[in-house]
Amino acid sequence: MTEIGLRVPLGVGAPLMETVFRQGRHEYVALGLVSTAGDIGRNTMLLRRVFTLDEAAYVRAPGHGGAWRGTAMIPAIEAAMNEGLGLVVFHAHPHDGPPRLSGDDRSSAGRLLQMFAARVPYRPHGSIVLSRTQAAGLITMPGAPMVEMAPRVRWLGASITDWQPGSRGHRILDSAAFARQNLVVRDDGQLTLADARVAVVGLGGGGSHVAQDLAHLGVGELVLVDADRVSSTDQHRLVGLTSLDIWLRRSKTRVIRRAVRRIGMGTRCEMIMERVPGPKAIAALKRADVIVGCVDNLHARADLQDMAWRFLIPYVDMGVNIRTIEIPETDGPRVTIGGNVLTLIPGGFCMWCCGFLSREKLAAELRGPGRNYFENRGGEAQVVSMNGLVASQAATEVLQLLTGFVGTGLTHGSLALDGQPGIQRGFRKLDGVRGTLQDWGASRRPDCSFCNEILGAGSVVWTSPR
Repeated sequence: MTEIGLRVPLGVGAPLMETVFRQGRHEYVALGLVSTAGDIGRNTMLLRRVFTLDEAAYVRAPGHGGAWRGTAMIPAIEAAMNEGLGLVVFHAHPHDGPPRLSGDDRSSAGRLLQMFAARVPYRPHGSIVLSRTQAAGLITMPGAPMVEMAPRVRWLGASITDWQPGSRGHRILDSAAFARQNLVVRDDGQLTLADARVAVVGLGGGGSHVAQDLAHLGVGELVLVDADRVSSTDQHRLVGLTSLDIWLRRSKTRVIRRAVRRIGMGTRCEMIMERVPGPKAIAALKRADVIVGCVDNLHARADLQDMAWRFLIPYVDMGVNIRTIEIPETDGPRVTIGGNVLTLIPGGFCMWCCGFLSREKLAAELRGPGRNYFENRGGEAQVVSMNGLVASQAATEVLQLLTGFVGTGLTHGSLALDGQPGIQRGFRKLDGVRGTLQDWGASRRPDCSFCNEILGAGSVVWTSPR
């Protein structure tokens, strides 16, 4: 059977663990609603919500770690049926290492999964036991029998935490090449970087910096997404570009792939000469561990935000805006220089929550009936050093997401902006005139329709009446 994965968004993993690892006279369970994404390298379940049971729902049952009244599951089952989602029962064995399923686990799972599948036949269902480092479970996919397996679990928080069955092997890295970096990320972090797949969308002044920074960090694979070929206007800002590239009209993906190879850290590149949301670009982005957006319009950002939230993929967005002042003050600045670096972790604030995206802004960006009619951006400038400032911060954000060198907590509090409870760090603004990059922070809006509808929605499943 195809390998199974489970992704858990920020804000869901911590309460799930608190519930199932709770100390008491019996085992505690939680019921999760899951969607699926079967085209990102493996069948992946995306956890959307968790239901817990009141203490009064548990009953004494000698010989059983935990037993509860079936009526206590009705709210979760009704929600799964109404929303077309799968059901997963979670409980825990409080130890390190791979957990073992007991005979009681197998017996109860057989009954529950059959009942779940009868009510929502087109989604996966499961019973998963968590240890403190790994998971094991019984999973049934649509139309297939129940199978015992060790799912890969990805927890999203201040960084990405992966629970993988077994060992990742004994990959050997060049210790001298990363000696100084290992002081920050340690050996396990460097191995994580070597196994990582990061997508960079937009390979202009910012994206070219980001891609090469990630190659120097030792990221194993880069997905380079850009439909454009280079021109003379790129030469002053696209890192690695040569006059010959311009004369030959080479693609930006090819120019950056060559630059990455010359760095010599072993980074592999997949080139996608297509704009988002083209089908090849979307298929490649779904398989990324982190997406970095270096695009120059809000509609492309909206598409990337949708991808990230739908499939629970952390998304780092960066951009610089430089405009001339038509009538500057005497001896004053001739330009305004602004920019942003947003680190968007599914389950935290999104671009809609913080006002970076809105229907009004998207409508104002268009000059015609389709997304190809963008307003003229000819009045904006580009300067390589200013692009590099925000690009380097974006690469550092990826480094934190993959290695957790400044923290790995799964709670919203782990991402709180210093001195401002309830405000999540990760929305940074550039003041290029003063040369500062300040963390403004933002918070998730409970009433954000985008988060509530799209987060963990996964692939669309079409159904028809029997």
